Amino acid sequence: LMVQQLSAQTIINYTTADGLVSDFVECIDVDVNDNIWFGTSVGVQMFNGSSLAVYDVVNYPGMLSDNIKCIKVTSSGEVWIGTDYGANQLVSGVNGFMWLSYTTANGLNSNKVYCIEEDANGDIWIGTDAGVSHYNGSSWISYGSPDLHWSGVSAIAFDSNGDKWFGAPLGHLVPIGGFTHFDGTTFTIYDDSDGIM
Repeated sequence: LMVQQLSAQTIINYTTADGLVSDFVECIDVDVNDNIWFGTSVGVQMFNGSSLAVYDVVNYPGMLSDNIKCIKVTSSGEVWIGTDYGANQLVSGVNGFMWLSYTTANGLNSNKVYCIEEDANGDIWIGTDAGVSHYNGSSWISYGSPDLHWSGVSAIAFDSNGDKWFGAPLGHLVPIGGFTHFDGTTFTIYDDSDGIM
């Protein structure tokens, strides 16, 4: 028998009563200054430990939607958000902050964004319902079926070799998901026929 004593921890809940714009928080990330970024159903909020800053389409018309599906803060401090209408990147301009928009018109393979990740060299990878789009800071490359699972990309990870791993959500008509391995040249798809449950 092993007994471990834990010291008491304090859990603090934050709700609309504390200044959140919505209690429906879909995603969270932390920036290099330990600010917490929340993606909610009615906009983005940044919590610096004492106050909450609000980013929404009313105050920042460059945002594609207030309904934030995913949020990623990069190692350089850039904030990216994904929505059902494309992705946004928060940048500093001469008149303060503004959101740059990226949609199928700019190179995304779909506007329905599931996830956003940054690889080791700082490039951005955006998973959508049609596959994945890779942004190197100036141009886009998109990958979809048959290279990737037909149901899109809902999760992205990078291993120590720099290989990319893409998770596929369940299908809408057939409950088959899976994942894809990309070594920079070859895509290999794994699903239930490979023993994935």
